[in-house]
Amino acid sequence: MMSFLKVSLLFFLAAALGTSHGSVLNVRYDQPGHEISPVLWGIFIEEINHAVDGGLYAELIKNRALSPKRHGSNLDGYAVVKSDGVDGRIYISHDHPLNSVLTSSLRLNADSDVAAGQRIGVSNNGYWGIPIRPDYTSYRASFYAKAIGFSGPLTVQIESTDGRVVFATAQVPQITEEFQKYEVTLTPTPDMIQNPSLDNLFTISANGPLSANSSIFFNVMSLFPPTYKNRPNGLRIDLAQKLVDAKPSFLRFPGGNFLEGNTIEERFIWEETIGDIAQRPGHMGPWGYYSSNGIGLLEYLEFAEDLNAESILCVYAGYSWYGDSIPPEEMGPFVDSALNEIEYVIGDTSTTWGARRAADGHPEPFPLTYVEIGNEDWTSSDYHIRYPIFYDAIRAKYPDL
Repeated sequence: MMSFLKVSLLFFLAAALGTSHGSVLNVRYDQPGHEISPVLWGIFIEEINHAVDGGLYAELIKNRALSPKRHGSNLDGYAVVKSDGVDGRIYISHDHPLNSVLTSSLRLNADSDVAAGQRIGVSNNGYWGIPIRPDYTSYRASFYAKAIGFSGPLTVQIESTDGRVVFATAQVPQITEEFQKYEVTLTPTPDMIQNPSLDNLFTISANGPLSANSSIFFNVMSLFPPTYKNRPNGLRIDLAQKLVDAKPSFLRFPGGNFLEGNTIEERFIWEETIGDIAQRPGHMGPWGYYSSNGIGLLEYLEFAEDLNAESILCVYAGYSWYGDSIPPEEMGPFVDSALNEIEYVIGDTSTTWGARRAADGHPEPFPLTYVEIGNEDWTSSDYHIRYPIFYDAIRAKYPDL
């Protein structure tokens, strides 16, 4: 293929020049004039148009942490499921936070008695539907829940939107009055997954008898199909494998405008993207939707490792897309954050952030050569001031970068 392209290019150039100037161009592509960097062609990942959430990231639940919109509460993706004759509703509750990071919950309220044989619950329609596919042989479901006036059981299902087909089901026998994490495996029968479909829901429901005014609270609903290398917070196998097969020499992350955000408050704060997903608040991205940060700093680094590619680590340099800029005299905390981020990547376990990386599941430091300071900051008027502040600090501590 490459020879064809080279010959085609040679033919095109020679024909064009010969026609217009009566000249011949000889190209000796087997005798390059200078060395070409082996780190020349790679991948740039940015959370845009759901490239990550709803794309490369294997999580199937949309808005799993009930992330706030810029204005008002967010029930995007969720709805009530209930039997005929049952009254109930869902809403965001700030009186029952999951923890100090995720400060709300989804409240499912039974407004009428639920008789035996009836149900009331909550559904999530995922990113354009919950997929049923032949290669999705099992699903790992988890969620946090507690209840008032109800102790269980809860039925967890993947079902068609009309409720007529149940592809997989599992049960949580009992829940308590305090938030706890519950996990089940959903396994469709082989004949259920032979016809791919998206017109499906993930549901968690309580079966009657259930008294009116009973309430169940949820947060961090999660549903994963099989993932690349079977990682519990992993990537879609098909998309990850396509990127691996491309054999990129580098992986640049976490973005673009996604790194810097529209405002300083909406930047990629790497410290909030590591650890338990129930401790990741997410943030509003620059493209009009909230990011879960399910793929956080560690997941990017692990994927670069899987790709056998150089990491190009982008660090926030004090400028955001709408023009917000940190004054040079106030840059200290942001420089410290960048240095800590690099320590998380390459520090050994005797360092603060190297120890944190080990606690997060990767004891060995990652390789790192390249650091990108900011993103497309030609739009700012003071990059020439901010750049050397970061450059000097990074080179002083890490002269090999």
